[in-house]
Amino acid sequence: MKGIVAVLWLAVKRGLSLNVGGATEGGIHFNAGPENSVTNDVSDDADLKGWIAPESMATIDREAADRQMARSESLEVIDELVNSQRYAAYPMEISAICIRFGLNAQSCARVEAYLGRLAHNRTKQTVKLRGFFSGTITAKANVFAIGVRSMCEAPADSACDIYRRDFCKVVTAASGRALLGDKAALFKFGDTRDAHACYPTFYKTRLMKLRDDNYVLLDLNHDRHWGMVGQVPGADVSWSQKRTQLVWRGASTGRCDAYFNNTRMMLVRKYFHSQDPRIDVGFSEALQHCDAARSYVKPGMSMQTVLAAKYVLVAQGNDKASGLNWALASNSVPFMVEPDIESWLLESSLKAWEHYIPIEPDFSDLGSQVEWAVQNDGEAERIAKAGKDYMQQFKNRKTETDIEAAVLTAYLDRMDVRTSKLSGVVDGHLEKTCLETP
Repeated sequence: MKGIVAVLWLAVKRGLSLNVGGATEGGIHFNAGPENSVTNDVSDDADLKGWIAPESMATIDREAADRQMARSESLEVIDELVNSQRYAAYPMEISAICIRFGLNAQSCARVEAYLGRLAHNRTKQTVKLRGFFSGTITAKANVFAIGVRSMCEAPADSACDIYRRDFCKVVTAASGRALLGDKAALFKFGDTRDAHACYPTFYKTRLMKLRDDNYVLLDLNHDRHWGMVGQVPGADVSWSQKRTQLVWRGASTGRCDAYFNNTRMMLVRKYFHSQDPRIDVGFSEALQHCDAARSYVKPGMSMQTVLAAKYVLVAQGNDKASGLNWALASNSVPFMVEPDIESWLLESSLKAWEHYIPIEPDFSDLGSQVEWAVQNDGEAERIAKAGKDYMQQFKNRKTETDIEAAVLTAYLDRMDVRTSKLSGVVDGHLEKTCLETP
């Protein structure tokens, strides 16, 4: 009973939606993420049920305490560096910021990657606005400007509050201190991205082809994309214990078009009735008014059931597939179309045939790629291990906090977002102005 109460407490704390009707093997199933079809910020694997054993709760509590300590320490460093640079003519070198946070060369390279074009700025950039954003933060707010501390006190709708809280975990780690002054930043919350951003702006994801543009990545909506990674060890088995099968279950997110490349509807149209017994794909829930998806619904799968298969298909929905992170962290090998969206995972660093088995955007070669994996079992296992090794760089919570803090520090040092009633852009028209700028 204590274990159940602990899981309920964790779900409330993280904003998860529980389904306590399916307790099994000493654990409780829960929905993996928020479901809000209005904002399109639906977890692409909302139907996939994770598994938390009661004995895991002590570890989760320790990790939460460690994260809070890391955030508090990082906040002090951010404040010190930003305030020391307030009147400096030129921004700090990224390497100097990394040294102050104790980051090694690999982690510092990630800081530069997340910053995009801003990492290479040798001068400070000024953005003048008539005023900062005020009111409730929603996905319809588009690009908006707000003071970083004001952000943490601003109201937000349920979907955007997840983003707001993730950003403010570092900023509010040491409550009661007026840190970071009145520095402001530009944000865009939700799954959608713009074709062009004329000012450096914080996003959760960006198009791969725009990774060197004005899209600055932060670890936003963390629990949706990373929350289940920690449950993999308790649900996974060794490669030799897995069945030779490719599986996929997911919600009908993304474009509801069975004839458009790289859509979940195309995937299920082609393989829901596959004659190959090694391929098992289907929706476990029809969402976002995609009525056609109802014809392709199958019973859902627990993480344990999915990871009992050697091959895990990763399919993009509204945004990046939220299951990619835990699939890579497992002993199974991911099958996926070459990613075109980048997140905190830095998908641009993933290589076909090294970290995953590639498939064509129209899924036409799925059967032949499964056959290759069957005939080259040792190579497939090697790819699965390389993907798991790739995920090790994200494992240290303090390092992840320091990397995010370094990104925020570099942004606030390089950007001067200020109000100017005479010549500034009206905040409500900020995105329109950006998109209309050549």
